[in-house]
Amino acid sequence: MNEEYKRALRKFYKNPSAMLGLILLIFFILIASFAPLLAPPQIPIDPEIENMESMLNKLSETKDKSIIDDLTSSFSDYYDFTYGFYLDYANDVKKLEKTLKNYQSNKSEENLKALIDELTPLTEDYVLDTSYLENIQKNLKDKKKFNAALKDLENGVKSFLAKATNAEKMKKELDEINSKNNSVDEFLPAAKKYFKDLKSNYIKDLHYDPYLMPIVTYENTPQPPSKGHPFGISNGRDIYYGVVWGTRTGFKIGIIVVVSATLIGLFIGSISAYFGGWVDEVLMRITDIFMSIPFMLSAMVLTTVLGTGLDKVMIAMIVFGWMGSARLIRGNILQAKNDQYVLAAKALGVRDSKIIVKHILPNTIFPVLIQASMRIGSMVITAAVLSFLGVGAPQGYADWGSILNYARNWILGGTGGAFEYWYTIVFPGTAMVLFVLAWNLVGDALRDIFDPKLRG
Repeated sequence: MNEEYKRALRKFYKNPSAMLGLILLIFFILIASFAPLLAPPQIPIDPEIENMESMLNKLSETKDKSIIDDLTSSFSDYYDFTYGFYLDYANDVKKLEKTLKNYQSNKSEENLKALIDELTPLTEDYVLDTSYLENIQKNLKDKKKFNAALKDLENGVKSFLAKATNAEKMKKELDEINSKNNSVDEFLPAAKKYFKDLKSNYIKDLHYDPYLMPIVTYENTPQPPSKGHPFGISNGRDIYYGVVWGTRTGFKIGIIVVVSATLIGLFIGSISAYFGGWVDEVLMRITDIFMSIPFMLSAMVLTTVLGTGLDKVMIAMIVFGWMGSARLIRGNILQAKNDQYVLAAKALGVRDSKIIVKHILPNTIFPVLIQASMRIGSMVITAAVLSFLGVGAPQGYADWGSILNYARNWILGGTGGAFEYWYTIVFPGTAMVLFVLAWNLVGDALRDIFDPKLRG
């Protein structure tokens, strides 16, 4: 077997197309890996935090003691506004947590009343969301929904108390800063640590998604490539950022969809071929039904039903993308299941599941893996088409199809000529073509190497 693998590797490395595909794949892997460095996320920062950072930098440079008072005042004001609320109500929420645990251990009417009595003033004062109380009261007769409402409340309480614990930690750091405000050398390290934690908490609470392309201008008309935006701007968003982070999106879509669909296909195709009879008939007729529906049409319909979003796109493609793998593995297993090694395993009483996984699949799976490598590119194209049509990735998401969607109004150019806004199409389109080409070249090379009819 080692000799076989060595032969395959030698043949792969001697194949110019395979090497070109491998180089392109490595190129895209590097771009995806270093996306945060190549196109740093532009996290929107609160002006007050920017002002604190500016004062902190000025204090580090000038050692001007007069800045300390302004900085500590800003720290205190920000703390009171952001963290003080959680400490003020921490004891009340802890009391609610205890009452909730009492009810969960003893679901009596008395404990339920106590829970509602504890929760009501906290929702009235907007300490906790009013939906917690509303969901509990309106679902008293629906056990399943009522338990879900209690679980939501439990999670809300835990989240609040976690923030209160963090607020207490920040309070101790703030007190330490205030105790060292007589000396710049003592004050500065404590202030830097406090600000680092403050900024980290702000970004964490912001739930910023780096896959959203930053809005760099509110001018909708595309703007040509420049030093600051090397691929230009489309509908106010940076094309370069979208192309770089879109590489990660491409890998995410292609690999998750193809791996999931292939596993489903392997499972259905293996069972169908191995057991045969009515099992094969039923599973293959189900497969035929799915194959009779046009893939793109079915994916569009399901995506429309589920709603927009990358996860919905991937679900739609998985649901309608497993049939090819099922058909291919079924044909391979039908040829292999009567071989001597399979019959010997059956004669020894080996379980059917073990025969399939340990003996049959390792000898029949290579064509499926080759097909899967070639389908990754096609899945990325499909997702891009759905995004282009407006039923895929959400507005502003770093996806090559989404970027092309922005270019729809500019494909024919403007008054200056047909190719005036060429950059809105060329850069994302080229990235997509090269990505798909890379997978196809590698897949073709693997097929040439492992196909017995083509072995030399």
